[in-house]
Amino acid sequence: MKEDSYTSLICANFCNYYKPGKDREKCGGYFYIKQFITPAELGDLIEVFKLKSYEASYRNCSFVCEKCDFRVDGCDFFVNKSPNPCGGYLLINRIFHYTNF
Repeated sequence: MKEDSYTSLICANFCNYYKPGKDREKCGGYFYIKQFITPAELGDLIEVFKLKSYEASYRNCSFVCEKCDFRVDGCDFFVNKSPNPCGGYLLINRIFHYTNF
């Protein structure tokens, strides 16, 4: 189940696919961010780097997709190569861009 703090920071702010009330499914980006970054740290990163959902700098972050609930049958970005990744993927890309990772 999603936690409200991560959902508001990741999904509501960065994901074009987010639908309130979808609590069981997590994108790969949500999984990785929750595993390694606290909500307070994530909020600080978003604020310090002034991250916005419309900014895109796509580096290869395929590791994000490996454990994603949507990968098999619901991910337009991975399966159909759409230009819009999930919010978690986008957010991780932005963080990597600003930290030169």
